[in-house]
Amino acid sequence: MSVKTSWDIFCVVVDNYGDIGVTWRLARQLVAEHGQRVRLWVDDLDTFARLCPGSSTTADQQWHEGVEVRHWTPDWPGAEPADVVIEAFACQLPDAYIKEMAGSGRRILWLNLEYLSAEDWVVGCHALPSMQPDGLQKYFFFPGFEQGTGGLIREGDLLARREAFQANPVLREAFLQSFDLTAPAGARLLSLFAYENRAVAGWLDALAADARPSQLLVPEGRVLGDVAGWLGL
Repeated sequence: MSVKTSWDIFCVVVDNYGDIGVTWRLARQLVAEHGQRVRLWVDDLDTFARLCPGSSTTADQQWHEGVEVRHWTPDWPGAEPADVVIEAFACQLPDAYIKEMAGSGRRILWLNLEYLSAEDWVVGCHALPSMQPDGLQKYFFFPGFEQGTGGLIREGDLLARREAFQANPVLREAFLQSFDLTAPAGARLLSLFAYENRAVAGWLDALAADARPSQLLVPEGRVLGDVAGWLGL
């Protein structure tokens, strides 16, 4: 049985759902697979609600899937620091929270969770310490694909669920029906989620010219403008 540790994950929503998507997924995984106590501090509840239907866009405190979700406002409400503190993607922790960590007398693990990268320099930077002026120490955590990085943060059963979905046409049909869609006969199923990219139009041209039909699902995000432009909308 794993030891139940308290975690605080801080997230500033920047754009395109990536920041809150990664931290919300990580928070759920820590609770569901490892039995941890997790608070997720997020500054933009409207964006969070797009990923967690049924959540409140105004509540200062709420619980979803075992995670305590707190609204991170400029007026810091005060909170006892957790055993593990994650600042996601170099967001700046509240000054008052840092002072509480420094004065707690406890050994608190402070991590700066960075973006997933396949670049060579990541191996040399993963787990490097950064001494802070108040005596605290922060460590850089770089997810990556090579030995010596933080690896891939994913659910333990993800690959098995993916293979089961791909091998079972009934599961695919049920997934599409949840969006009121049906699959054209013989079509490849594709998902497009990206930033703005002028190369999207050429890629869509190639798909349209192929003899095999494609069904393209485009989740809400910043690439919608490029897709709409190609469609003449």
